[in-house]
Amino acid sequence: MYIHNCPECGKQYSTQERVNRVKCPYCGAETNVSYADQDQQQSQWQQFGNQASSALDSVFNNGPSGKSRGVAGLLAILMGWCGLHYFYLNKTTAGVVFLLISLISCGVLATVTGIVSIIQGVLFFTSTQQEFEQKWVNSPNNFPLF
Repeated sequence: MYIHNCPECGKQYSTQERVNRVKCPYCGAETNVSYADQDQQQSQWQQFGNQASSALDSVFNNGPSGKSRGVAGLLAILMGWCGLHYFYLNKTTAGVVFLLISLISCGVLATVTGIVSIIQGVLFFTSTQQEFEQKWVNSPNNFPLF
């Protein structure tokens, strides 16, 4: 399976085969594809798998990027109202937005950001390390929600 990011709408989708040109199922934009990044990521995952194949399922082990989905999940559940998990994932724009919402609203909207963060924390814990890396760490999106 090959993962693609649409440069027009920013959504992520996959194809089963390796093709030179793909069409986004969401917006219809056609794009020429380079597989150099995916080949590099695949080799990182193979190397990571060779080093810790049995430990890959552990939530608190670091992935190839050095980020742990367990740590991110705990930060999201316990301190998510202030965006701490976004800062951990190097998504500072989203972290600043969550922090400002909580500070400016004097905590009134912190309930909303807290609920969103709890949902994100559960998603971190229930996803695989590879899904976590693709969606939250390596994503070009500066404000990933779900």
